[in-house]
Amino acid sequence: MATLGKKDYYNKVYGCWLGKNCGGTLGAPLESAWGKEEMFDVWWYPELKEGGIPNDDLELQLIWLQALEDQGINIKAKDLAEYWLDCIGYNFDEYGLHKTNLKKGLMPPISGYYNNWFKHCMGSPIRSEIWACIAPGLPDVAAAYAYEDAIVDHAGGESVYGEMFNAALESAAFFIPEKEKLLEIGLSFISGDCKTAKAIKDAIKAYKQGMDWKEARNFVLRNSYSPIAQYSPVNLGFQTIGLLYGKDFADAICKAVNCGYDTDCTGATLGSILGIILGKEGLPEKWIKPLGDKITTNSSWEGITNVREPKDLDELTRRVCKIGKKVLFFYEGKIVREGKNISKNVKLGFEPDKNIKRLWHASPTQVEFDLHTLTASVDYLKSPVLQLGVPKDFQVILTNPRLVKLDIDVSVKLPWGWDAQPKVKKITIEPGAKSVCKFSVRVDDVKVLNTSNRGSISLLVSGRPQLEEIPIVFLAANRWLVSKVFKGKEGIKALYPLEKNLESTGLDENWDIISFFENELKLEEIFHGESGVIYLRHYVHSPDTRDVRVGLPSNCPFRMWLNGRMIRQVETEGILRPNYLGDGSFEDTRPNDFPPGNFPPGRSYVDVKLKEGWNQFFIKIVRKDKLIQAHFIISSSTPFYHGFADLIEYKFPWEV
Repeated sequence: MATLGKKDYYNKVYGCWLGKNCGGTLGAPLESAWGKEEMFDVWWYPELKEGGIPNDDLELQLIWLQALEDQGINIKAKDLAEYWLDCIGYNFDEYGLHKTNLKKGLMPPISGYYNNWFKHCMGSPIRSEIWACIAPGLPDVAAAYAYEDAIVDHAGGESVYGEMFNAALESAAFFIPEKEKLLEIGLSFISGDCKTAKAIKDAIKAYKQGMDWKEARNFVLRNSYSPIAQYSPVNLGFQTIGLLYGKDFADAICKAVNCGYDTDCTGATLGSILGIILGKEGLPEKWIKPLGDKITTNSSWEGITNVREPKDLDELTRRVCKIGKKVLFFYEGKIVREGKNISKNVKLGFEPDKNIKRLWHASPTQVEFDLHTLTASVDYLKSPVLQLGVPKDFQVILTNPRLVKLDIDVSVKLPWGWDAQPKVKKITIEPGAKSVCKFSVRVDDVKVLNTSNRGSISLLVSGRPQLEEIPIVFLAANRWLVSKVFKGKEGIKALYPLEKNLESTGLDENWDIISFFENELKLEEIFHGESGVIYLRHYVHSPDTRDVRVGLPSNCPFRMWLNGRMIRQVETEGILRPNYLGDGSFEDTRPNDFPPGNFPPGRSYVDVKLKEGWNQFFIKIVRKDKLIQAHFIISSSTPFYHGFADLIEYKFPWEV
C-alpha cells in the first residue's frame, strides 16, 4: 500500500507540466516531417525562450481541462469532439482530416478512423498527462479517459494504444518510481501484439541485452521503421530508451530527443513522466529556471482559441488537482476532501480490468449511444461511404439493460429518394441480451445524393418513454473518370491522344467511372503491376470562388491541370504524406518558423483558385517499377489549411 498526500499530489502534478515544458522546448527546434537515419547530439536547449516554446502537446490538454470543468468528469469522446471544433485551429495531419469528418457529420470513433492516413501518428499519445494527473494511482481510469480522447482523431490506429500506455504509466508513476516496473504496467494496459507494444519491448530488450543507447535506437528503428517522423510506435520506443538509459532527468530527455523523429513529443512526454516521479522540487533548477512558470501558447491564428488559459503553472496545477479530487472521490469514495490531508491509499499491483481489455477490440466503425432504456450502436462496417447504385450495409446493435424483456420496432429514416431494406424490424430482447439488426441502403439517382447524407434510426419501445432518434450519416463516394492504361516506360513526357484535349466533357469510350471512398486513389489494381500511364478527370463544384491548396501526394511522377491550365508537374518519385498543409512545411523547419498563411506547399501541392461552379482536374500519372500510391487533397490555402465539407465531388456536371 502507498499513500499520496495533498502536498505530494500538487508537487507531482506541477512537476509533470514543468517536465513536459522542458522536454518539449528541448525537442521542438529539431522536429521535422521526415524521420532521419542520423541522430542528433544536443545536450541543452537548441533554442531558449522564456516560458518555453509553444507546443500542441500541452495546449490541447488545456482545452481538455476546460472541457472537464464545463462538462464534468464523465466526459466522453463526443464531448471532446465539440471542443475540437470550438477551440482548435490546428489542421496538421490527423487533426485536419478528422475535423473534416466531424464537419461532415461523422461522430467518434469513426471520425478518427475514416479517411485518416495519420491514425498511427503522435497526435494523441502526446495528450495523456491530463488523464493521468486527474486519476493518480488509477491507471484503469486514466487509460479509459485516454481511449475516449484518442478515438476522436485516431480510432483504429496505433496511437490509441500509445495514449493508453502513456496515461496508465503516468498514473502509476504517482506511486511507483521504478522505471522497469512502470513500463511493465504500461504494457499491461495495451494489447500485447500491437506494434506499439513491440517497439517498447524492443527498447526494453536492447537495454537488458546490454546494447548502448545508440545501438538500442537503431535496433528499435529497424524493427519499427517508418519514414514519417510522427509514426507513433517508433517514438514510443525512443521515449522508452530515454527512460531506461537516462542517468538523470537531463540525460534522459536529451537521449530521447537525440534518437530523432518526433523530438518534441518524445522529449515532452518523457519529461512529464520524470516530472511526476521527481515532483517539482526534484527537477534540476538548471533546466526549469530558464523557462519560468508561465505558459506560452499558440493562441493565435494557427493554435487555440476560446480557452480559459491558466496564467501560470501554479494555476494549471491547482485546476487539475481540483478535478482530480472529484475523480478520486467518485472512483474510490474514501478520499478525505477537506482539511490538510487529501490522501489516497492504493494497492501497487496495478492491472487492467476487463473494461480496458474490451477497448482493445472495440470496432472503430461502431458509434455508441446510451438511450437509458437500452444501449445502442450503429456499425458502419468498414466505411460510412455509399457508392451510387450499390447497396451499403450497416448494423444497429441493441442491448437490453432492463430487468424485463423489451419489444422494439426499429425503423430507418432516410432522405427522400433513398431505399432501405428492411424499412422496419420488430424484435424482442430478453433482459441482459443483445440483438443485431442488419440493414442495407441504396441510392440509384445521383440527384438525391449529397456530400453528407443524414438520417436516423427510430426506436419504438413498447410501454416505455419515447427514445431519442439515433443519427446516421452516409458520405457519398467521390466519382472519377479514369482512362485505360497506356503501357510502357516512356515516362511523364510521353504524349498520348487524351492529353490533346484537356477540357474534354462528357463520358465516352475512353473513360470509365470509378468511385473512390477516401482521398486515396487506389490505382495499383488498375495498372495490374505493370508500368504505364493513365489519365484521370475529376469534377469539383465550388459554391463560390475560393483560394485552395490542391495536392496529389504520391510516390510517382504526375502532371495536373485545372480547367485546362497546367498547375503542377512532378518528374521524381516521392514519399507519401497526404495532409492538408503540404509535404514541404516541416522539411527543414518547424511550422512556427513560417508567418501565417505561408506554409510552403512542397513537392506535390500547389496553391490555386477554384472558380464558382464546376472545375475540372485533368491528371496524368506515371507508374514505374513499384507499387503506386496517390491521394487527392483539397484544402483552404490560407490561413488555416482546413478541409471542406461543402465541395461536390460525387457527380458530374452533365448529371445536374
